[in-house]
Amino acid sequence: MAERAFIVMQIGAKDSPERKRADEIYTYVISPAVVDASLEPYRADLDFSPGAITPKFLSELLEARLVIADLTGRNPNVFYELGITHSFARPLISIADSSSSLPFDAKDERVIELGDYASSGLTYAQGEEAKAALQESLRIVLADGYVPPSPLRELAANASVDRLAPENPIAAELAQMRETLEDMRTKVTPRVATRLPPGVRADIAALRKVVSRNIRFLDTRDFEMLSTSDTSTGQDNWSVDLRTRWRELRDSGDLYMNDNERPDNEESSDEPPF
Repeated sequence: MAERAFIVMQIGAKDSPERKRADEIYTYVISPAVVDASLEPYRADLDFSPGAITPKFLSELLEARLVIADLTGRNPNVFYELGITHSFARPLISIADSSSSLPFDAKDERVIELGDYASSGLTYAQGEEAKAALQESLRIVLADGYVPPSPLRELAANASVDRLAPENPIAAELAQMRETLEDMRTKVTPRVATRLPPGVRADIAALRKVVSRNIRFLDTRDFEMLSTSDTSTGQDNWSVDLRTRWRELRDSGDLYMNDNERPDNEESSDEPPF
């Protein structure tokens, strides 16, 4: 059995606008991206197997390879499941129509924005853009060595340092450093990322896909251009992840030196050759 991605979203009543939206997002965005990542999508309301609901739900949530949470609608059940995900430090990808519509205590979530959902339904371009963004996030979260962030774990670590600070000069210095870094982070990093027009986001996603597909032809000068003092944090993080994969290929001797070394079957491939 394939590993599962546990899907959390506001379902709504049968034939309601919420149900229509949930089914379209699940069918045309989430499910294809999850299957493409060799995972099985799991949505609790689509599981008709017998048994007590709560124990099975908790078991599926905690045993899933990762959780994808659609935060649109501020549904209490969704945020309850989000809390469980944070508590057990499960890998998480959050999506929403708009990050600006989220409650204050969820606005620090890194969110894939789907754009406004019209009453007529999800547009093709909107669905394809969201699916591409989700596929990129899945690749990052499923990579070897990825450690899910956990607010509770970080809070517990900070609390331990604070308790030691009065008696331990090293702990006191660590606490002061943490406060200074947090102050710098809040001043430098906006709480809500600026939302780019859909066309610009699609352009960036297409360019990144082309660069990723041709990773075997890159060299160190290319990475210097991909990440500079003027590029965004998101671009820098993507460049670091890309460079890590490039180094793995380099160390295995799997880089191409020129176009003549490129296999013919990669010329027409729609997917990265790795």
